[in-house]
Amino acid sequence: MPEKTIGRRGFFSVAGALAVGAAVGGGLRSPTAYALPASDSGRTRNVAEELAREMLQIGEDNSDLTLDYLKILIDQGLPKTADPKKVVVVGAGPAGLTTGWLLKNAGHEVTVLEANSNRTGGRVKTFRDRFEDKRLYAEAGAMRLPDSHPLVLALCDKLGVKRRPFYISDVVPDTPSPLAPPPVTYTSFTGETWTNHNGGPAYRPPAAAGRTLIRVNGERVTRAEYAADPSRINRTFGGAPFGTTTRAALNAAIEKYVRGVDQPIDRQIGDWSVMFEKFEHFSTFDFLLAQGWEQPQIQAVGTLENLSSRLHYGVIPMLVDHALIRPDATFWEIEGGTATLTDALTRELGTTIQMGCRMTQLSQTDTGVRITTVSEQDRDDVPSRVPASTRTIDADYAVVAIPLSAVRFCTFEPPLSYSKRRAVIGMHQDAATKVLLEFKTRFWESGAQGFRGGGCVTDNPNRFAYFPSHVDALDGGDRPAGGVVLASYTWSDDALRWDSLTPDERVDQALHGLADIFGSDTVLREFTGVGLSQSWMQAHYALGEATIAMPNQLTELHQATRTVEGRVHFAGDHTTLKPAWIAGALESAVRAALELHSRR
Repeated sequence: MPEKTIGRRGFFSVAGALAVGAAVGGGLRSPTAYALPASDSGRTRNVAEELAREMLQIGEDNSDLTLDYLKILIDQGLPKTADPKKVVVVGAGPAGLTTGWLLKNAGHEVTVLEANSNRTGGRVKTFRDRFEDKRLYAEAGAMRLPDSHPLVLALCDKLGVKRRPFYISDVVPDTPSPLAPPPVTYTSFTGETWTNHNGGPAYRPPAAAGRTLIRVNGERVTRAEYAADPSRINRTFGGAPFGTTTRAALNAAIEKYVRGVDQPIDRQIGDWSVMFEKFEHFSTFDFLLAQGWEQPQIQAVGTLENLSSRLHYGVIPMLVDHALIRPDATFWEIEGGTATLTDALTRELGTTIQMGCRMTQLSQTDTGVRITTVSEQDRDDVPSRVPASTRTIDADYAVVAIPLSAVRFCTFEPPLSYSKRRAVIGMHQDAATKVLLEFKTRFWESGAQGFRGGGCVTDNPNRFAYFPSHVDALDGGDRPAGGVVLASYTWSDDALRWDSLTPDERVDQALHGLADIFGSDTVLREFTGVGLSQSWMQAHYALGEATIAMPNQLTELHQATRTVEGRVHFAGDHTTLKPAWIAGALESAVRAALELHSRR
Protein backbone atom coordinates (compact mmCIF):
# COMPACT_ATOMS: atom_id res chain seq x y z
CA MET A 1 0.00 0.00 0.00
CA PRO A 2 1.41 3.43 -0.82
CA GLU A 3 2.54 5.41 2.20
CA LYS A 4 0.82 8.62 3.14
CA THR A 5 2.70 11.62 1.91
CA ILE A 6 4.54 13.64 4.47
CA GLY A 7 2.74 16.44 6.30
CA ARG A 8 3.35 20.16 6.15
CA ARG A 9 6.56 19.98 8.09
CA GLY A 10 6.61 16.19 8.08
CA PHE A 11 10.14 15.08 8.71
CA PHE A 12 9.04 12.26 10.97
CA SER A 13 5.80 10.29 11.15
CA VAL A 14 5.52 10.22 14.92
CA ALA A 15 2.36 9.51 16.84
CA GLY A 16 1.66 10.51 20.40
CA ALA A 17 4.07 11.70 23.01
CA LEU A 18 7.71 10.63 22.95
CA ALA A 19 9.10 8.43 25.64
CA VAL A 20 12.78 8.50 26.32
CA GLY A 21 13.72 6.23 29.18
CA ALA A 22 17.06 4.50 29.01
CA ALA A 23 17.39 4.94 25.28
CA VAL A 24 17.57 8.71 25.57
CA GLY A 25 19.87 8.64 28.52
CA GLY A 26 22.44 6.47 26.84
CA GLY A 27 21.31 5.50 23.38
CA LEU A 28 22.44 8.63 21.55
CA ARG A 29 25.57 10.65 22.06
CA SER A 30 25.63 14.26 20.94
CA PRO A 31 28.49 15.13 18.59
CA THR A 32 28.89 18.34 20.59
CA ALA A 33 28.22 17.00 24.08
CA TYR A 34 29.85 18.79 26.98
CA ALA A 35 29.41 18.92 30.74
CA LEU A 36 27.27 21.78 31.99
CA PRO A 37 28.00 23.51 35.30
CA ALA A 38 25.58 22.37 37.96
CA SER A 39 23.71 25.69 37.94
CA ASP A 40 23.30 25.66 34.16
CA SER A 41 22.24 22.04 34.23
CA GLY A 42 19.53 22.83 36.76
CA ARG A 43 18.27 25.78 34.74
CA THR A 44 18.20 23.68 31.56
CA ARG A 45 16.20 21.02 33.38
CA ASN A 46 13.65 23.59 34.59
CA VAL A 47 13.33 25.14 31.15
CA ALA A 48 12.95 21.69 29.61
CA GLU A 49 10.01 20.94 31.91
CA GLU A 50 8.39 24.29 31.10
CA LEU A 51 8.74 23.53 27.38
CA ALA A 52 7.26 20.08 27.92
CA ARG A 53 4.26 21.56 29.70
CA GLU A 54 3.82 24.14 26.95
CA MET A 55 4.03 21.51 24.25
CA LEU A 56 1.39 19.39 26.01
CA GLN A 57 -0.69 22.52 26.83
CA ILE A 58 -0.73 21.96 30.60
CA GLY A 59 -1.33 24.98 32.83
CA GLU A 60 0.45 25.88 36.03
CA ASP A 61 -2.46 24.34 37.94
CA ASN A 62 -2.20 21.17 35.80
CA SER A 63 -5.33 22.12 33.86
CA ASP A 64 -5.72 21.18 30.20
CA LEU A 65 -5.23 24.46 28.36
CA THR A 66 -6.60 23.08 25.09
CA LEU A 67 -9.84 22.22 26.86
CA ASP A 68 -9.94 25.59 28.62
CA TYR A 69 -9.22 27.47 25.38
CA LEU A 70 -11.97 25.60 23.51
CA LYS A 71 -14.49 26.67 26.13
CA ILE A 72 -13.35 30.29 25.93
CA LEU A 73 -12.95 30.56 22.15
CA ILE A 74 -15.99 28.52 21.12
CA ASP A 75 -18.44 28.24 24.00
CA GLN A 76 -18.61 31.19 26.34
CA GLY A 77 -15.90 33.71 25.52
CA LEU A 78 -14.21 35.74 28.23
CA PRO A 79 -16.38 36.90 31.14
CA LYS A 80 -17.87 40.35 30.61
CA THR A 81 -15.57 42.91 32.17
CA ALA A 82 -16.61 45.40 34.83
CA ASP A 83 -13.43 47.35 34.14
CA PRO A 84 -13.22 48.07 30.38
CA LYS A 85 -9.72 48.75 29.12
CA LYS A 86 -8.60 50.57 26.02
CA VAL A 87 -6.50 48.10 24.05
CA VAL A 88 -4.54 48.39 20.80
CA VAL A 89 -3.77 45.12 18.99
CA VAL A 90 -0.93 45.40 16.47
CA GLY A 91 -1.37 43.05 13.52
CA ALA A 92 -4.49 41.56 11.89
CA GLY A 93 -3.29 38.04 11.24
CA PRO A 94 -5.12 35.11 12.90
CA ALA A 95 -3.54 35.88 16.29
CA GLY A 96 -4.32 39.59 16.29
CA LEU A 97 -7.82 39.18 14.90
CA THR A 98 -8.73 36.52 17.46
CA THR A 99 -7.23 38.47 20.37
CA GLY A 100 -9.16 41.58 19.34
CA TRP A 101 -12.38 39.59 18.86
CA LEU A 102 -12.21 38.00 22.32
CA LEU A 103 -11.40 41.28 24.07
CA LYS A 104 -14.06 43.24 22.18
CA ASN A 105 -16.73 40.66 23.01
CA ALA A 106 -15.70 40.90 26.67
CA GLY A 107 -16.46 44.62 26.68
CA HIS A 108 -13.06 46.20 26.14
CA GLU A 109 -12.49 49.12 23.77
CA VAL A 110 -10.33 47.56 21.05
CA THR A 111 -8.47 48.94 18.04
CA VAL A 112 -6.67 46.56 15.68
CA LEU A 113 -3.93 48.07 13.53
CA GLU A 114 -2.99 46.40 10.24
CA ALA A 115 -0.08 47.54 8.06
CA ASN A 116 -1.60 46.17 4.87
CA SER A 117 -3.93 48.59 3.17
CA ASN A 118 -5.80 45.97 1.15
CA ARG A 119 -6.26 42.83 3.27
CA THR A 120 -6.12 41.23 6.70
CA GLY A 121 -4.92 37.70 7.44
CA GLY A 122 -1.14 37.97 7.67
CA ARG A 123 0.37 34.77 6.28
CA VAL A 124 -3.14 33.47 5.63
CA LYS A 125 -3.47 34.71 2.07
CA THR A 126 -5.62 33.42 -0.79
CA PHE A 127 -5.05 34.53 -4.39
CA ARG A 128 -8.49 35.44 -5.79
CA ASP A 129 -9.47 36.99 -9.11
CA ARG A 130 -5.88 36.69 -10.32
CA PHE A 131 -6.16 33.86 -12.84
CA GLU A 132 -7.44 33.72 -16.41
CA ASP A 133 -10.47 31.84 -15.12
CA LYS A 134 -11.66 34.32 -12.48
CA ARG A 135 -13.54 31.56 -10.67
CA LEU A 136 -10.29 29.90 -9.57
CA TYR A 137 -8.36 30.65 -6.40
CA ALA A 138 -5.20 29.30 -4.76
CA GLU A 139 -3.30 29.59 -1.51
CA ALA A 140 -0.28 31.84 -1.16
CA GLY A 141 0.01 30.90 2.52
CA ALA A 142 -1.63 28.47 4.94
CA MET A 143 -3.46 25.72 3.07
CA ARG A 144 -4.30 22.76 5.34
CA LEU A 145 -5.64 22.09 8.83
CA PRO A 146 -4.95 18.78 10.65
CA ASP A 147 -7.67 17.19 12.73
CA SER A 148 -5.42 17.38 15.79
CA HIS A 149 -5.90 21.18 15.85
CA PRO A 150 -9.40 21.41 17.36
CA LEU A 151 -9.26 25.15 18.05
CA VAL A 152 -9.01 25.94 14.34
CA LEU A 153 -11.61 23.43 13.16
CA ALA A 154 -14.08 24.44 15.85
CA LEU A 155 -13.60 28.14 15.08
CA CYS A 156 -14.36 27.45 11.42
CA ASP A 157 -17.58 25.72 12.42
CA LYS A 158 -18.54 28.48 14.85
CA LEU A 159 -18.12 31.19 12.21
CA GLY A 160 -19.91 29.19 9.51
CA VAL A 161 -16.75 28.66 7.48
CA LYS A 162 -17.12 25.45 5.49
CA ARG A 163 -14.35 22.88 5.44
CA ARG A 164 -13.74 19.75 3.39
CA PRO A 165 -10.98 17.10 3.08
CA PHE A 166 -7.50 18.11 1.99
CA TYR A 167 -5.81 15.11 0.40
CA ILE A 168 -2.27 15.07 1.72
CA SER A 169 -1.89 11.83 -0.24
CA ASP A 170 -3.31 11.55 -3.74
CA VAL A 171 -6.63 9.81 -4.32
CA VAL A 172 -8.38 8.58 -7.43
CA PRO A 173 -10.21 11.33 -9.35
CA ASP A 174 -13.88 11.94 -8.52
CA THR A 175 -13.43 10.68 -4.97
CA PRO A 176 -16.60 11.88 -3.19
CA SER A 177 -16.39 14.26 -0.25
CA PRO A 178 -18.53 13.89 2.86
CA LEU A 179 -21.76 15.89 2.75
CA ALA A 180 -20.68 17.49 6.01
CA PRO A 181 -17.49 17.17 8.04
CA PRO A 182 -17.77 15.34 11.36
CA PRO A 183 -18.07 17.18 14.69
CA VAL A 184 -14.91 18.51 16.29
CA THR A 185 -14.21 16.35 19.32
CA TYR A 186 -11.39 16.68 21.83
CA THR A 187 -10.73 14.21 24.64
CA SER A 188 -8.71 15.68 27.50
CA PHE A 189 -6.21 13.88 29.68
CA THR A 190 -8.58 14.83 32.51
CA GLY A 191 -11.14 12.41 31.08
CA GLU A 192 -13.51 15.16 29.91
CA THR A 193 -14.61 15.16 26.26
CA TRP A 194 -15.47 18.39 24.45
CA THR A 195 -17.46 18.46 21.22
CA ASN A 196 -19.27 21.08 19.17
CA HIS A 197 -21.89 18.54 18.03
CA ASN A 198 -21.74 19.98 14.50
CA GLY A 199 -21.47 18.15 11.22
CA GLY A 200 -22.09 14.70 9.88
CA PRO A 201 -20.98 11.17 10.73
CA ALA A 202 -17.41 10.05 11.37
CA TYR A 203 -15.13 10.40 8.37
CA ARG A 204 -12.34 8.11 7.21
CA PRO A 205 -10.01 9.45 4.49
CA PRO A 206 -9.94 7.42 1.27
CA ALA A 207 -7.00 5.14 0.57
CA ALA A 208 -3.99 6.71 -1.11
CA ALA A 209 -3.77 5.99 -4.84
CA GLY A 210 0.04 6.25 -4.90
CA ARG A 211 0.06 7.73 -8.41
CA THR A 212 1.93 10.97 -7.77
CA LEU A 213 5.48 10.98 -9.10
CA ILE A 214 9.01 10.85 -7.76
CA ARG A 215 11.56 12.24 -10.23
CA VAL A 216 15.10 12.11 -8.84
CA ASN A 217 18.56 11.18 -10.08
CA GLY A 218 17.25 10.52 -13.57
CA GLU A 219 14.61 8.04 -12.37
CA ARG A 220 10.83 8.52 -12.55
CA VAL A 221 8.46 6.30 -10.55
CA THR A 222 5.09 6.59 -8.87
CA ARG A 223 4.88 6.52 -5.10
CA ALA A 224 3.26 3.09 -5.30
CA GLU A 225 6.17 1.80 -7.40
CA TYR A 226 8.66 3.24 -4.93
CA ALA A 227 6.85 1.59 -2.02
CA ALA A 228 6.99 -1.75 -3.86
CA ASP A 229 10.71 -1.46 -4.73
CA PRO A 230 12.48 1.25 -2.68
CA SER A 231 15.97 0.14 -3.69
CA ARG A 232 15.43 1.29 -7.28
CA ILE A 233 15.48 4.91 -6.11
CA ASN A 234 17.56 4.53 -2.97
CA ARG A 235 20.55 3.07 -4.79
CA THR A 236 20.82 6.19 -6.95
CA PHE A 237 22.11 8.10 -3.92
CA GLY A 238 25.23 5.90 -3.69
CA GLY A 239 26.33 3.50 -1.01
CA ALA A 240 24.65 0.22 -0.17
CA PRO A 241 20.96 0.43 -1.13
CA PHE A 242 18.60 0.10 1.79
CA GLY A 243 15.42 -1.84 1.23
CA THR A 244 12.86 0.41 2.89
CA THR A 245 11.30 3.70 1.87
CA THR A 246 12.91 6.80 3.32
CA ARG A 247 9.84 7.43 5.43
CA ALA A 248 9.96 3.94 6.89
CA ALA A 249 13.65 4.41 7.65
CA LEU A 250 12.93 7.63 9.50
CA ASN A 251 10.13 6.01 11.46
CA ALA A 252 12.43 3.18 12.49
CA ALA A 253 15.07 5.68 13.60
CA ILE A 254 12.77 7.14 16.22
CA GLU A 255 10.42 4.31 17.12
CA LYS A 256 12.49 3.54 20.19
CA TYR A 257 11.39 6.89 21.61
CA VAL A 258 7.70 6.64 20.80
CA ARG A 259 5.12 5.99 23.48
CA GLY A 260 1.35 6.10 23.10
CA VAL A 261 -0.76 9.02 24.23
CA ASP A 262 -2.55 6.78 26.73
CA GLN A 263 0.31 7.30 29.19
CA PRO A 264 -0.49 9.26 32.39
CA ILE A 265 0.07 12.97 31.86
CA ASP A 266 2.77 13.15 34.55
CA ARG A 267 4.70 10.50 32.63
CA GLN A 268 4.32 12.45 29.41
CA ILE A 269 5.63 15.60 31.10
CA GLY A 270 8.61 13.70 32.44
CA ASP A 271 9.41 12.01 29.15
CA TRP A 272 9.17 15.24 27.16
CA SER A 273 11.26 17.10 29.74
CA VAL A 274 14.07 14.62 29.27
CA MET A 275 13.65 14.83 25.51
CA PHE A 276 14.01 18.61 25.51
CA GLU A 277 16.96 18.51 27.88
CA LYS A 278 18.89 15.81 26.03
CA PHE A 279 18.16 16.54 22.38
CA GLU A 280 17.56 20.27 22.13
CA HIS A 281 21.15 20.87 21.00
CA PHE A 282 20.88 18.29 18.18
CA SER A 283 20.37 19.34 14.61
CA THR A 284 18.43 16.88 12.49
CA PHE A 285 21.70 15.98 10.75
CA ASP A 286 23.38 15.32 14.13
CA PHE A 287 20.42 13.21 15.22
CA LEU A 288 20.63 10.96 12.17
CA LEU A 289 24.42 10.66 12.40
CA ALA A 290 24.13 9.67 16.04
CA GLN A 291 21.74 6.92 14.96
CA GLY A 292 24.49 5.48 12.78
CA TRP A 293 23.15 6.67 9.44
CA GLU A 294 25.50 6.92 6.47
CA GLN A 295 25.67 9.94 4.18
CA PRO A 296 23.83 8.33 1.22
CA GLN A 297 20.92 7.42 3.47
CA ILE A 298 20.77 10.95 4.89
CA GLN A 299 20.88 12.42 1.39
CA ALA A 300 18.08 10.13 0.21
CA VAL A 301 15.89 11.15 3.13
CA GLY A 302 16.80 14.78 2.60
CA THR A 303 15.73 14.66 -1.03
CA LEU A 304 12.59 12.55 -0.78
CA GLU A 305 11.25 13.87 2.54
CA ASN A 306 12.11 17.55 2.05
CA LEU A 307 14.83 17.51 4.70
CA SER A 308 17.81 18.72 2.67
CA SER A 309 17.47 22.44 3.28
CA ARG A 310 16.62 21.94 6.97
CA LEU A 311 19.10 19.33 8.12
CA HIS A 312 20.92 22.00 10.13
CA TYR A 313 17.77 23.05 11.99
CA GLY A 314 16.98 21.75 15.46
CA VAL A 315 15.47 18.27 15.57
CA ILE A 316 13.18 18.96 18.52
CA PRO A 317 10.73 21.31 16.75
CA MET A 318 10.20 18.70 14.07
CA LEU A 319 9.65 15.93 16.60
CA VAL A 320 7.20 18.09 18.53
CA ASP A 321 5.28 19.03 15.41
CA HIS A 322 4.85 15.49 14.25
CA ALA A 323 4.26 13.97 17.65
CA LEU A 324 1.20 16.22 17.77
CA ILE A 325 0.02 15.28 14.27
CA ARG A 326 -0.60 11.55 13.86
CA PRO A 327 0.68 9.73 10.75
CA ASP A 328 -2.94 8.88 9.92
CA ALA A 329 -4.22 12.41 10.54
CA THR A 330 -7.07 13.75 8.46
CA PHE A 331 -6.41 17.14 6.92
CA TRP A 332 -9.03 19.73 6.04
CA GLU A 333 -9.13 22.77 3.80
CA ILE A 334 -11.51 25.73 3.74
CA GLU A 335 -13.94 26.19 0.88
CA GLY A 336 -13.24 29.43 -0.93
CA GLY A 337 -9.69 29.56 0.43
CA THR A 338 -8.11 29.72 3.87
CA ALA A 339 -8.56 33.50 3.93
CA THR A 340 -12.30 32.83 4.28
CA LEU A 341 -11.56 32.20 7.98
CA THR A 342 -9.70 35.46 8.56
CA ASP A 343 -12.27 37.28 6.41
CA ALA A 344 -14.96 36.04 8.81
CA LEU A 345 -13.03 37.30 11.83
CA THR A 346 -12.52 40.60 10.04
CA ARG A 347 -16.27 40.99 9.58
CA GLU A 348 -16.79 40.27 13.29
CA LEU A 349 -14.45 43.14 14.20
CA GLY A 350 -15.75 45.58 11.59
CA THR A 351 -14.56 49.18 12.05
CA THR A 352 -12.41 48.06 14.98
CA ILE A 353 -9.72 47.38 12.36
CA GLN A 354 -7.71 50.29 10.95
CA MET A 355 -5.96 49.39 7.70
CA GLY A 356 -2.73 50.81 6.30
CA CYS A 357 -1.30 51.59 9.75
CA ARG A 358 2.21 50.22 10.34
CA MET A 359 3.62 50.55 13.83
CA THR A 360 7.04 52.19 14.03
CA GLN A 361 7.26 52.94 17.76
CA LEU A 362 5.67 51.81 21.00
CA SER A 363 6.17 53.88 24.15
CA GLN A 364 4.83 52.98 27.55
CA THR A 365 4.61 54.53 30.99
CA ASP A 366 3.15 53.34 34.28
CA THR A 367 -0.29 54.47 33.12
CA GLY A 368 -0.55 53.66 29.43
CA VAL A 369 0.95 53.04 26.01
CA ARG A 370 1.36 55.20 22.91
CA ILE A 371 1.78 53.69 19.47
CA THR A 372 3.16 55.65 16.55
CA THR A 373 2.18 54.48 13.06
CA VAL A 374 2.94 55.46 9.47
CA SER A 375 0.37 55.17 6.71
CA GLU A 376 0.77 52.44 4.11
CA GLN A 377 -1.04 52.77 0.79
CA ASP A 378 -0.07 49.64 -1.13
CA ARG A 379 -0.08 45.84 -1.01
CA ASP A 380 2.02 43.68 1.28
CA ASP A 381 4.15 42.54 -1.67
CA VAL A 382 4.68 46.05 -3.11
CA PRO A 383 6.29 48.72 -0.91
CA SER A 384 4.31 51.94 -0.58
CA ARG A 385 5.65 54.86 -2.58
CA VAL A 386 3.21 57.39 -1.17
CA PRO A 387 4.79 59.80 1.36
CA ALA A 388 3.86 58.38 4.76
CA SER A 389 1.90 60.37 7.30
CA THR A 390 2.30 59.58 10.98
CA ARG A 391 -0.22 59.39 13.80
CA THR A 392 -0.29 58.26 17.41
CA ILE A 393 -2.79 56.14 19.29
CA ASP A 394 -3.01 56.05 23.10
CA ALA A 395 -4.35 53.12 25.07
CA ASP A 396 -4.16 51.39 28.42
CA TYR A 397 -2.51 48.25 27.01
CA ALA A 398 -1.13 46.84 23.77
CA VAL A 399 -0.94 43.38 22.26
CA VAL A 400 1.85 42.97 19.68
CA ALA A 401 0.78 40.22 17.27
CA ILE A 402 3.24 40.68 14.42
CA PRO A 403 6.21 38.42 13.57
CA LEU A 404 9.45 38.88 15.48
CA SER A 405 11.11 39.85 12.21
CA ALA A 406 8.71 42.80 11.96
CA VAL A 407 9.14 43.70 15.65
CA ARG A 408 12.85 44.07 14.86
CA PHE A 409 12.07 47.22 12.86
CA CYS A 410 10.02 48.87 15.62
CA THR A 411 11.35 51.10 18.38
CA PHE A 412 10.31 50.52 21.99
CA GLU A 413 10.61 53.14 24.71
CA PRO A 414 11.75 52.17 27.24
CA PRO A 415 13.61 49.33 25.50
CA LEU A 416 12.27 45.83 25.80
CA SER A 417 14.01 43.57 28.30
CA TYR A 418 17.32 42.08 27.24
CA SER A 419 15.86 38.56 27.01
CA LYS A 420 13.04 39.81 24.76
CA ARG A 421 15.43 41.79 22.53
CA ARG A 422 17.69 38.75 22.27
CA ALA A 423 14.75 36.58 21.18
CA VAL A 424 13.62 39.18 18.62
CA ILE A 425 17.10 39.35 17.15
CA GLY A 426 18.11 35.72 17.45
CA MET A 427 15.13 33.46 16.74
CA HIS A 428 15.52 31.97 13.28
CA GLN A 429 12.96 33.16 10.74
CA ASP A 430 12.63 30.71 7.89
CA ALA A 431 11.99 31.33 4.20
CA ALA A 432 9.23 29.77 2.11
CA THR A 433 8.32 30.45 -1.52
CA LYS A 434 5.43 29.21 -3.63
CA VAL A 435 4.96 29.33 -7.39
CA LEU A 436 1.43 28.62 -8.67
CA LEU A 437 0.53 27.89 -12.29
CA GLU A 438 -2.89 27.84 -13.93
CA PHE A 439 -3.77 25.14 -16.48
CA LYS A 440 -6.62 24.91 -18.99
CA THR A 441 -7.41 21.34 -18.01
CA ARG A 442 -6.60 19.13 -15.02
CA PHE A 443 -4.38 16.87 -17.09
CA TRP A 444 -2.97 15.19 -13.97
CA GLU A 445 -6.43 13.69 -13.33
CA SER A 446 -6.66 12.10 -16.78
CA GLY A 447 -5.94 8.54 -17.86
CA ALA A 448 -5.42 5.30 -16.02
CA GLN A 449 -2.81 6.89 -13.74
CA GLY A 450 -4.78 10.07 -13.05
CA PHE A 451 -4.83 11.37 -9.50
CA ARG A 452 -6.29 14.12 -7.37
CA GLY A 453 -4.55 15.95 -4.54
CA GLY A 454 -1.23 14.81 -3.09
CA GLY A 455 2.17 15.93 -4.26
CA CYS A 456 5.14 15.07 -6.45
CA VAL A 457 8.79 15.28 -5.43
CA THR A 458 11.74 16.12 -7.65
CA ASP A 459 15.40 16.99 -7.27
CA ASN A 460 15.03 19.85 -9.74
CA PRO A 461 14.58 23.35 -8.24
CA ASN A 462 10.80 22.93 -7.90
CA ARG A 463 11.40 20.29 -5.18
CA PHE A 464 7.74 19.71 -4.29
CA ALA A 465 4.53 20.22 -6.29
CA TYR A 466 1.03 19.93 -4.84
CA PHE A 467 -2.25 19.40 -6.67
CA PRO A 468 -5.74 20.63 -5.76
CA SER A 469 -7.93 18.36 -3.69
CA HIS A 470 -10.99 20.09 -5.09
CA VAL A 471 -11.63 22.47 -7.98
CA ASP A 472 -14.70 24.65 -7.73
CA ALA A 473 -15.81 28.15 -8.54
CA LEU A 474 -15.58 31.07 -6.13
CA ASP A 475 -19.09 32.09 -7.19
CA GLY A 476 -20.50 28.63 -6.62
CA GLY A 477 -21.27 28.22 -10.33
CA ASP A 478 -20.22 25.55 -12.80
CA ARG A 479 -17.05 23.67 -12.01
CA PRO A 480 -14.05 25.07 -13.93
CA ALA A 481 -12.37 22.81 -16.48
CA GLY A 482 -8.89 23.82 -15.38
CA GLY A 483 -7.10 24.23 -12.10
CA VAL A 484 -4.15 25.79 -10.31
CA VAL A 485 -1.11 23.70 -9.35
CA LEU A 486 1.34 24.62 -6.63
CA ALA A 487 4.19 23.86 -9.02
CA SER A 488 6.99 24.66 -6.60
CA TYR A 489 6.93 24.79 -2.81
CA THR A 490 10.31 25.35 -1.18
CA TRP A 491 11.70 26.23 2.24
CA SER A 492 14.92 27.61 3.69
CA ASP A 493 17.90 27.84 1.29
CA ASP A 494 15.85 26.23 -1.48
CA ALA A 495 13.36 29.10 -1.18
CA LEU A 496 16.05 31.80 -1.06
CA ARG A 497 17.28 30.72 -4.47
CA TRP A 498 13.80 31.30 -5.90
CA ASP A 499 13.67 34.63 -4.11
CA SER A 500 16.64 35.82 -6.19
CA LEU A 501 14.54 35.49 -9.35
CA THR A 502 11.99 37.98 -10.64
CA PRO A 503 8.31 36.90 -10.46
CA ASP A 504 8.28 36.20 -14.20
CA GLU A 505 11.47 34.15 -13.95
CA ARG A 506 9.96 32.09 -11.12
CA VAL A 507 6.94 31.24 -13.27
CA ASP A 508 9.14 30.24 -16.21
CA GLN A 509 11.45 28.08 -14.09
CA ALA A 510 8.54 26.41 -12.28
CA LEU A 511 6.82 25.65 -15.59
CA HIS A 512 9.89 23.93 -16.97
CA GLY A 513 10.45 22.10 -13.69
CA LEU A 514 6.92 20.71 -13.86
CA ALA A 515 7.49 19.78 -17.52
CA ASP A 516 10.51 17.78 -16.38
CA ILE A 517 8.17 15.68 -14.23
CA PHE A 518 5.20 15.26 -16.59
CA GLY A 519 6.63 15.93 -20.04
CA SER A 520 6.89 19.17 -21.96
CA ASP A 521 4.13 18.55 -24.51
CA THR A 522 1.31 18.34 -22.01
CA VAL A 523 2.50 20.93 -19.50
CA LEU A 524 3.37 23.64 -22.03
CA ARG A 525 0.23 23.02 -24.09
CA GLU A 526 -2.13 23.24 -21.11
CA PHE A 527 -0.51 26.25 -19.39
CA THR A 528 -2.76 29.32 -19.62
CA GLY A 529 0.16 31.71 -19.39
CA VAL A 530 -0.83 32.86 -15.89
CA GLY A 531 1.40 32.15 -12.93
CA LEU A 532 1.81 33.76 -9.51
CA SER A 533 4.48 33.50 -6.84
CA GLN A 534 4.67 34.30 -3.16
CA SER A 535 7.97 34.84 -1.38
CA TRP A 536 7.32 35.19 2.33
CA MET A 537 10.85 36.37 2.98
CA GLN A 538 10.28 39.24 0.56
CA ALA A 539 6.83 40.11 1.94
CA HIS A 540 7.82 43.24 3.76
CA TYR A 541 5.27 42.95 6.59
CA ALA A 542 5.85 39.24 7.25
CA LEU A 543 9.63 39.24 6.61
CA GLY A 544 9.71 35.46 6.59
CA GLU A 545 7.50 32.40 6.67
CA ALA A 546 7.74 31.23 10.28
CA THR A 547 10.00 31.00 13.30
CA ILE A 548 11.70 27.60 13.06
CA ALA A 549 14.22 27.08 15.85
CA MET A 550 17.86 26.20 15.37
CA PRO A 551 19.59 23.96 17.96
CA ASN A 552 19.47 25.44 21.49
CA GLN A 553 17.10 28.27 20.55
CA LEU A 554 14.08 26.80 22.32
CA THR A 555 15.82 26.57 25.68
CA GLU A 556 17.72 29.84 25.25
CA LEU A 557 15.27 32.15 23.44
CA HIS A 558 11.76 30.78 23.01
CA GLN A 559 10.28 31.51 26.43
CA ALA A 560 11.04 35.21 26.14
CA THR A 561 8.94 35.50 22.98
CA ARG A 562 5.73 35.34 25.05
CA THR A 563 6.60 37.19 28.25
CA VAL A 564 4.68 40.35 29.17
CA GLU A 565 6.67 43.60 29.05
CA GLY A 566 4.99 46.08 31.36
CA ARG A 567 1.73 47.01 29.61
CA VAL A 568 2.62 45.16 26.42
CA HIS A 569 1.52 41.58 25.70
CA PHE A 570 2.69 39.39 22.82
CA ALA A 571 0.82 36.93 20.59
CA GLY A 572 1.49 35.01 17.39
CA ASP A 573 2.32 31.46 16.35
CA HIS A 574 6.00 32.23 17.04
CA THR A 575 5.20 32.44 20.77
CA THR A 576 4.06 28.79 20.77
CA LEU A 577 5.48 25.40 19.93
CA LYS A 578 3.19 25.28 16.90
CA PRO A 579 4.95 27.81 14.67
CA ALA A 580 3.62 28.14 11.11
CA TRP A 581 0.26 26.65 12.10
CA ILE A 582 -2.95 28.65 12.58
CA ALA A 583 -3.48 26.57 15.74
CA GLY A 584 -0.42 28.21 17.27
CA ALA A 585 -1.79 31.66 16.46
CA LEU A 586 -5.13 30.84 18.09
CA GLU A 587 -3.51 29.36 21.21
CA SER A 588 -1.46 32.51 21.61
CA ALA A 589 -4.50 34.72 21.06
CA VAL A 590 -6.51 33.10 23.85
CA ARG A 591 -3.49 33.22 26.17
CA ALA A 592 -2.81 36.92 25.47
CA ALA A 593 -6.48 37.87 25.78
CA LEU A 594 -6.70 36.04 29.12
CA GLU A 595 -3.54 37.73 30.39
CA LEU A 596 -4.81 41.19 29.57
CA HIS A 597 -8.42 40.58 30.62
CA SER A 598 -7.20 39.43 34.04
CA ARG A 599 -5.19 42.57 34.77
CA ARG A 600 -6.34 44.85 37.57
